[in-house]
Amino acid sequence: MLSGWLWWVVPLIVTVALYGLALRQTAGVAAGGVVVALVLTAGTASALGESPRSVTGVTLLAAGLAAVTWALGRARRRGRATRRAVAVFRAAAPDVPGVAAEAERHRIAAELHDTAAHRLTGIAVGAASALRLADPALVAEAARYAAETGRLAAQELERLTTGGTGSGSADLSDVDALAATWPEPRLTYVRTAGSAPSEIAAIAYRVVREALTNALRYAPGGAVRVGVDREPGRLVVTVVNDPGEPVVDNADVARGMGGGYGLAGLRTAVAACGGFLSAGPDDRGWAVRAEFPLTSDEGPASTSYEWRGRQASDAALAILAVALSIGTSLLTTDTPESLPGEAALLVPLFFAHALPLGLRRRAPLSSLAAALSVYPVLLGAGLLGWTKQPAGDVFLWCLWVELALLYSLGAYGPRARRRWGALATAAVGATGGLALACGPGIVGDRAAAWAVLALGVSVPSAVAWGLGLAVGSRRARRHAAVAWERDLLGRQTATVVLAERNRLAAGLRRSALRHARAIVVAADAGRLDTVLAEARAGLAALRESLSELRRQSGDDPPPTIAGIALLAVRHQGTVRYAGARREASPSLEVAAFRVAELMLRGGTRDEREITVACRADGVAVSGPSATSEDRRVRALADAAGGSVSDAGDGMVRVWLPEVLP
Repeated sequence: MLSGWLWWVVPLIVTVALYGLALRQTAGVAAGGVVVALVLTAGTASALGESPRSVTGVTLLAAGLAAVTWALGRARRRGRATRRAVAVFRAAAPDVPGVAAEAERHRIAAELHDTAAHRLTGIAVGAASALRLADPALVAEAARYAAETGRLAAQELERLTTGGTGSGSADLSDVDALAATWPEPRLTYVRTAGSAPSEIAAIAYRVVREALTNALRYAPGGAVRVGVDREPGRLVVTVVNDPGEPVVDNADVARGMGGGYGLAGLRTAVAACGGFLSAGPDDRGWAVRAEFPLTSDEGPASTSYEWRGRQASDAALAILAVALSIGTSLLTTDTPESLPGEAALLVPLFFAHALPLGLRRRAPLSSLAAALSVYPVLLGAGLLGWTKQPAGDVFLWCLWVELALLYSLGAYGPRARRRWGALATAAVGATGGLALACGPGIVGDRAAAWAVLALGVSVPSAVAWGLGLAVGSRRARRHAAVAWERDLLGRQTATVVLAERNRLAAGLRRSALRHARAIVVAADAGRLDTVLAEARAGLAALRESLSELRRQSGDDPPPTIAGIALLAVRHQGTVRYAGARREASPSLEVAAFRVAELMLRGGTRDEREITVACRADGVAVSGPSATSEDRRVRALADAAGGSVSDAGDGMVRVWLPEVLP
């Protein structure tokens, strides 16, 4: 072996290098460094003329030390990333209410565009056409339509001004009713789809209404064909209209609410359902097509983080336990060179004793029971003469495993079952005392020795469990403080959003709602010219309101999962939330936001579509694979204990686990 100071200096240098590699590089790169170090260790021992048994023992010990070093470096890397993320989250917390108010303005703008604006446009176009043709029947029909539609517009505006939201459940029969009551006679409607989820049916209704309104604005009198069909695994909505008649008197009405906001908002809404929207000219006129998936594409949660996240330290402890027990047995001179029968017994027992460390956080009590079960087997094997290894020696050498499991029981075990900790401490003391009392060095009353030794073992066991309880209590207090901060921020945000909603509602009452009510009064009185004037005035008021509502504050969105939606707007992209949006730990919120930001920044304009799947155990962010940002995305995911996988079609999927510190 190495002589002099080299035997400890060289391993120290290698250990420091591996720690730095795990701290600054991704998990895969650091794991590669560990493999190289083990190969060099085995090669050096062989070159120095050591026996195969010694080479194996040295390599095992090196593997245990390297695994723990790798895990410590990974833990420090994740800890630094978590602390930075929490600091960023808290620094951005004051901006959350303002950004939430902006999101509320965008929501109201979308509702205004999809409800009252559509209805007032239909009233204005119908009234202008009837007055131009001067046909009494058409004038009467236009007045009737204006009265009915005006009442609906007034109801929708009243709902918005009182803080209500859209109606709850929706189905495809709503599309049937829309087509049946549409004022344009040259409408052909076919639905072959039987049903669709409520969320998809609501967006399909919006697509059809937007397309029909645009056809009424820009191609009045043209034939319109609407189809709602079910294809394998998807719902397809198509609206195709012919060029129609030239727009003359109602040109200002037709173009007044334009600007592409309707289709842009629909693209976002369709993408939120996992679908795709296209709109453009075809050989028959203008076509709008929306496709919605009817099957979930979220995919299973990734489990590759198991070797990147906090479980890595547990696995490293298990490797260390195996290395210390088997490796030292191979290196000690007290063990005979060739005992194949004893080795066949001891090696599985050493593994059975060490592997429960890998589950110490998830099932600490069961893991401790599994580890302790090794000693009765070892005692029985000694009594039968199958092994000469004293169970007491094994217990003393491996006691740190039991202490680590007791610590985990206190730190991660159920808080309502603390009595199990006292029983577990007593079980460790009793088992250890028995193993030691049965040793060859004990003479006299072994029962009394058992009692004394059990009491002695119980002292460090109780200390380990108590330390775990203290750490667990501290963690619980920290989590409670974070929850209180989030609750306070949520209440502040709700107050700001309510104030903004009330301010906008007051403006709508003074403008658009007043005109909508005037339309109903004029239509009931048969004054179609007044209806047209009020409809145009209402559209002008809505146009002004929409300009204000769509105004962007200019502030950067807060680094939260909800903030990804505004981030997508800034980058002219879309975001789809799969699963219910929920509050996560600050570090996870910031990590998901940063990943989405890199994806949106690196993708082209047509590729800026992000999917955020929220689950109880983490968040998956899927988006375009950008070569320029790929390295940063992988480094960010790795620091959060997550992983990056190829999702196909130029897309990547980043899994970020929820890990509460």
